[in-house]
Amino acid sequence: MLGHFPVPYPDELLYSACARFASRAGYASVKSVLDELFGAPTATAVIDLPNRLGFLAAALPANSSLTADHLIDQHTLLPFFSAFQSASRVEQLRADLKGTHGPAGHMRSGLMASRNPMPGHLRFCPLCKQEDEDSFGETYWHRLHQLPGVVVCSPHRAFLENSGVSLRAGRRHLQFISAEQVTRMIPVRHVDIEDHNHRALLQIAQDAQWLLEHPSDGTSLKALHIRYLRLLLKRGVATYTGSIRVKKLLNEFSSFYSPSLLELLNCELRGRDIEKDNWLLRLVRPPKHAQHPLYHLLLIQFLGYTVEEFFQLPEEFHPFGEGPWPCLNLAAAHYRRPVIMECQLGNRLRSGKAAGRFSCECGFAYVRTGPDSLLEDRFRIGRIISFGQVWETKLELLCKDSSLSISEIGRGLGVDPLTVRRHAARLGLSLLVSDKGLKPLNCATQLKGKAVSVAWEGKRRGYRSKWVSAMKRGREITLKALRRKLPREYAWLRRNDSEWLKVHKPHPRRRNQSTTGVDWKRRDAEYAAAVRAAASRLKEALGRPVQVTRTAIGRALGAITLLRQKLHKMPLTAQVLAGVVESREQYAVRRVWWAADLCRKENVLPREWQLVMRANVYSLKEVSAVKCAVEEALNMLNSKLSRHYGRQAAS
Repeated sequence: MLGHFPVPYPDELLYSACARFASRAGYASVKSVLDELFGAPTATAVIDLPNRLGFLAAALPANSSLTADHLIDQHTLLPFFSAFQSASRVEQLRADLKGTHGPAGHMRSGLMASRNPMPGHLRFCPLCKQEDEDSFGETYWHRLHQLPGVVVCSPHRAFLENSGVSLRAGRRHLQFISAEQVTRMIPVRHVDIEDHNHRALLQIAQDAQWLLEHPSDGTSLKALHIRYLRLLLKRGVATYTGSIRVKKLLNEFSSFYSPSLLELLNCELRGRDIEKDNWLLRLVRPPKHAQHPLYHLLLIQFLGYTVEEFFQLPEEFHPFGEGPWPCLNLAAAHYRRPVIMECQLGNRLRSGKAAGRFSCECGFAYVRTGPDSLLEDRFRIGRIISFGQVWETKLELLCKDSSLSISEIGRGLGVDPLTVRRHAARLGLSLLVSDKGLKPLNCATQLKGKAVSVAWEGKRRGYRSKWVSAMKRGREITLKALRRKLPREYAWLRRNDSEWLKVHKPHPRRRNQSTTGVDWKRRDAEYAAAVRAAASRLKEALGRPVQVTRTAIGRALGAITLLRQKLHKMPLTAQVLAGVVESREQYAVRRVWWAADLCRKENVLPREWQLVMRANVYSLKEVSAVKCAVEEALNMLNSKLSRHYGRQAAS
């Protein structure tokens, strides 16, 4: 058992408290500290998600209030990740941090495979340093300052500064280095509140601080998606059925955040087809797995909420309230009783409002628009789509009562007199009341089982006539112009009379052929050279590798459509393109060497699994080419780093 251990300061990293302990205890060996605190000389000094906390809590002095759970919630970075993980995953993470499985916590949290790595150095705020020294007599490492995506100190509205402690500096992972040893007072860089980028960074820091101060046991991924859907509906970039207006969402998001800000945070919207797959779309669509917290913070801020406000939103979204819902069949004994257990949700195409379909076991079904704002809205019918056997049986019974007028029958069934007459005719029922003075029903209603009503046929004739007349008045009119002129008629005809519409539409205009023509041979030679150069630029670009695909090359040249539609006219370009485009395996090999080069620059010798995860080639690790590349890269790193440390030892 430890004789003493410093009480952690507010928001202090456990790493920082261990560093203060090591500095005061004065151990001769860095491994002795690890053995004393965590019960294993093979342990490492982990910044974010340390493990073996169960051993540390048990080894603390008997009067210590520092339990393993308290250390996790108040002095590790787990609360930053747990709010956006499922409850079962958070429970596993807690077990990993208390136990002896070192990399497991990083794997489960998504850190290993994330494009948002931890900061490269331990960071500090100069104003926090001054405040700590005034309050406690020494400074320490704050949790908030070490979070990925947090580059400002929210309490002081100042930018964070890198210390001299690199998190990827060889054997430093065996040492606990206190902030008091390596930080110094430097000029403060204040946040400019007038700058939109600075405000966005400050909001991220404030939201991250709230997450650290309010540890979560996890959140259902479905609940996160429902909250997002509610806010996306409010913003007009989603429908009640869950469909996302992708182009509108991407345009508004790209207008809200500058490219430089997203690049700074490693959160650029990129992919093979940005309108089909990127991290933003994965967040707003039904979730398959958890995403990095920084992505969530960016989306929540874009939607106009803070994290605190976001988590106060209901976990369920019912535009028509919670079921069961009432049956509004006036002919049924259970009228207005909550017997309908399911509401089928849709949305009106024209208005975009929520549309709910309610079907009772009695056969009565109706649709109404929402969302509900008053309790009385639950008893409102928008449109009846099915009356059912119970209603029809009562209609038959009422029709036999000669003392009732059609209006009284209608009031007894909750419909108007015309509906009574139509359905009586449909069912072949005789009304005993006189039809004198009533307008006769059209033949389509009287003929039972007739598929097309006279009203429908009349609408079709009217729309056809308008369409043909508009075509005749403007002989040079185009289909696009005609659709704009008669939008309702076009929509109806396309839906109900599509074969006729195909025949009766304006002929496409013939564009005047260019008299100059295109010199395809010359263009082929130019684009062949341009494709080769673009492929080289993509491979040599700084940062994380981008796969050399036809689309990537086309985007770089501003010629995506040309390479898709006219490539058959450019055989030389097609040949060059086929030679430079990368397969998945080739791209994976290049990522392996890119990751190896980063490790070489950082003087880090990774294990095989660490190199595989950093290169993000786990799914292809058994492919022979990728496997060979990993082995060769590790051999190269082992050779170069051995020489590096040999020279250091000699000096």
